[in-house]
Amino acid sequence: MTKKKGKFLTFCFSLIPGAGEMYLGFLKQGVSIMTLSFLLFAVGGILFPPLLTFEAVIWFYSFFHTHNLNSMPDDEFYAIQDDYLIHFHQIVHGKNILLGQYRGLSAVVLILLGLSILWRNIHELFLYFSYHILQLPEPLMDALSWVSNQLPQIVIAVVIIFIGFRLIRSKKLELEQKEDL
Repeated sequence: MTKKKGKFLTFCFSLIPGAGEMYLGFLKQGVSIMTLSFLLFAVGGILFPPLLTFEAVIWFYSFFHTHNLNSMPDDEFYAIQDDYLIHFHQIVHGKNILLGQYRGLSAVVLILLGLSILWRNIHELFLYFSYHILQLPEPLMDALSWVSNQLPQIVIAVVIIFIGFRLIRSKKLELEQKEDL
């Protein structure tokens, strides 16, 4: 049963992604957010550290979502249905939005993630070969080392910016089409 709570404890619980929603009685939402946060933290910490930047997005979403829920008028608050953010039955039946509507974007993200992990594992070999076999000078090796460490992050940042511009452009075109009707 959802029930509005005091502001101080709501604030304290809202500092942990998903805990604020669970404290307010939205257990499914809270568990979804908390699971997503921990999975992102684990995957980002082990496989691909740049993913940890999305942890901030989840944290801010959860923090403000909790406070927005608690500050709603009573009639709106009690009308909200507790539901999971990701519906696992849709994944099982192939109706997942990531594999349906956003198949291309999902493929690009997975390919970039795979390339980044691959690069992270072979760039040490690349540097060893450059330094010991080719015997490149130290300043050039320093520059090469910096570029090889930053390359995956730079590529992913450029792709994210490109996707952002494409999304803005497609939204703008959609709004222009609606105005024409």
